[in-house]
Amino acid sequence: MKNLVWIGIFLLYELMLSSCGKVTSYPGVPSIDYESYKLVDTIDDPTLRNPVKMLEVTFKFVDGDGDLFTPDTSVRSLFLTFYNKVDGSFVQVPDSTLFTKPAISFPYSSLMDRSGQNKTQKGTITFDYPFYYPLPYDTIELQFYIQDVAGNKSNVVLIPKEIPFK
Repeated sequence: MKNLVWIGIFLLYELMLSSCGKVTSYPGVPSIDYESYKLVDTIDDPTLRNPVKMLEVTFKFVDGDGDLFTPDTSVRSLFLTFYNKVDGSFVQVPDSTLFTKPAISFPYSSLMDRSGQNKTQKGTITFDYPFYYPLPYDTIELQFYIQDVAGNKSNVVLIPKEIPFK
């Protein structure tokens, strides 16, 4: 009988330990995984009604130390590099020829602040990039990465498909 009590106590102890799942930790350097893209024909402003081809890109991210988002909107977190298809090869598009700067700050909310033992931030982000008519390119490729507040750069992702504009 005494042995059954000790076995019961041991099993209860093991059950308690196994229910305290191990905390998954991620490195402080952010990482990203491309999900999808789509092109949407829209207008830039309801009053001006300028036609725009909007590129919407979705990706997943993980940042182990939770310093990806900041209330400082001057801090750029997402960096884009465009390539134009010229005679069958892709050539980098100079930033000066693009209408908007190819670096974007993430929208911030105080709900994104992390404290305590697990500061990991992860989720899915969709960003938009406008191309104004007349469209300057027939086909592009896009490569991008993110950078956290500490300056850690993620892996660089190249969208695995050519993006046709016409």
